[in-house]
Amino acid sequence: MSVKNIVQEILDNTLLQHGVLSHHLRHVKTDAIQGLDVKINDNEYVVYRSVSNGNGVYGDGRKEIGRKYVDVNYYYKYEKDDTRYSEVERRVEDIKKAFLASKRFLLKNDASDIYDIDNPYRGINVEFLFVEAVNSEQHINS
Repeated sequence: MSVKNIVQEILDNTLLQHGVLSHHLRHVKTDAIQGLDVKINDNEYVVYRSVSNGNGVYGDGRKEIGRKYVDVNYYYKYEKDDTRYSEVERRVEDIKKAFLASKRFLLKNDASDIYDIDNPYRGINVEFLFVEAVNSEQHINS
């Protein structure tokens, strides 16, 4: 399974129950979540991406450990003094717990605010490190 698919599965399992959508590289919109009877939360969404090329640790000329950095951005429309912001913080903590429950992920950079962007959303960024033992013929897919 590719890193992208693993990340998508973790985010879906953590966020879809709250109606929060996540997607690789871009914000997506939909009217319903297949298989779930939950209202889409249009005030929050997640965009993630791999920010490295799969550099590895080598031994005897062969790749033994592969690693990728995964950038997760949680966007929300609220001011920080809005009561709904505490739900955003809780969901970001849930995301961190879900990633760290896997032995393949490490926390690289803890939650930090994303600089102001020119739309109604604000954001929180968390960066994880995906680590996997590989053999010389295997590689980490994006």
